Amino acid sequence: MKGAEKHSAFSAVPTESVRESDFFEATSERERPVESKIPVGRTRVLFLNRSFWPDREATGQFLTELCDDLSTDHEVTIVAGPSYHTKDGNLGGFRLWSRERRGKVTVIRTSGTRFSKSNLAGRLVNLGTYYLLAAIVAYRLPRPDVIVAETDPPLLGALAAVLKRRWGCRLVYNVRDLYPDIAEVTGGVRSPFLLELLRRGNDYAYERADLIVTLGHDMARRIVDKGVPKEKVVVVPDWVDCGRIRPLESNPFRRIFGNKFVVMYSGNIGLSQQLEAVLEAADRMRDDDRILFAIVGEGARKNWLQERARAMGLNNVRFMPYQPLEQLGESLNAADLHLIPLAPGAAGCLVPSKIYGILAAGRPFIAMMEDSAEVAQIARDDAVGFVVRPGDVEALVGAIREAADAPEHLKQMGLRARRLAELRFDRTKVTSMFGSMLAGVAT
Repeated sequence: MKGAEKHSAFSAVPTESVRESDFFEATSERERPVESKIPVGRTRVLFLNRSFWPDREATGQFLTELCDDLSTDHEVTIVAGPSYHTKDGNLGGFRLWSRERRGKVTVIRTSGTRFSKSNLAGRLVNLGTYYLLAAIVAYRLPRPDVIVAETDPPLLGALAAVLKRRWGCRLVYNVRDLYPDIAEVTGGVRSPFLLELLRRGNDYAYERADLIVTLGHDMARRIVDKGVPKEKVVVVPDWVDCGRIRPLESNPFRRIFGNKFVVMYSGNIGLSQQLEAVLEAADRMRDDDRILFAIVGEGARKNWLQERARAMGLNNVRFMPYQPLEQLGESLNAADLHLIPLAPGAAGCLVPSKIYGILAAGRPFIAMMEDSAEVAQIARDDAVGFVVRPGDVEALVGAIREAADAPEHLKQMGLRARRLAELRFDRTKVTSMFGSMLAGVAT
């Protein structure tokens, strides 16, 4: 297809190299193995983040795995909020928080509200109650060596900066979502007061953090552009358990799609994804009997998206719920081609974590985002995916048809994807890198 050539992952596309960036202080070469440098003695680490096991949100799942792995060599405590995925998310009675153990990890779980996340006011109340109770709980804890604050809720970095001053310890700000940038891009927050509060709170955290960890080089650049010294910013990506998610020869989950060429979106159906473009592509491809679009997951915009698909009469689009974590490998393997969309302007505000499972499953993908985005750079530099501009439905249709017409090329992309996951993004390698970084900060 001549019109789709500029979107091909198989042709050489000149792009600005960011892989040997000074931002990535943990390794200056992509192939360099990660070495564990945990010193003698256990570092006392306090994590602050609302989402944690048994939540199914990506943030909570990654933090749970990180805490599990770090607890082998460190004393790990997490102040988490009530789970959205259990019936008794509030602790019951008059307890404001409880203490439990998950393996070697100490979990202090606050009580709080669990209003629907589709409503901004309810979400703000949920985050506010967690923030207040987390502050009270953390203030009563013994001094840690290092505080690691994540961005759920967005102002946890500011709270951690206050705690750092109280204890005289070190602070690592683990920025998983860049605020207020992502809120402005998606329109999730429109109040000038709230946007300014987010800006000031994060500036306060950036200034007082000993180290700022980002998920990608695009995010690191955005933070440095805010005036943060480059030497304070490092990149540590998310990861995947390559033993748990791997290419499958036989996959029962795949059978429900028949002999179709399955184009799948799997993950949160929220504001930062531009899934309207996927429906538009499905509309243009409705007469191509080979292609089936599968949208797997939940989120604030799922009902709206389903209603729109019904109104458009899209029989080639199938919606499915989140699959159990233990079946994620089967679900990801069921796709011939994955979709990783980002809203225009969201590059550098977050790095979609779904890419790591897709790579481990040995599946290629289409990055629907700006060329500067981390995932787009991986797609091009490692020849494991396509890149189309966000909202460019014509290019998206062209890339899907090109992929469907080139099964051998797609297979080779999948093989490269799996090798990349094993080399750079395997769980044990990346969490070891994080542990080494924490030990270095604490000394």
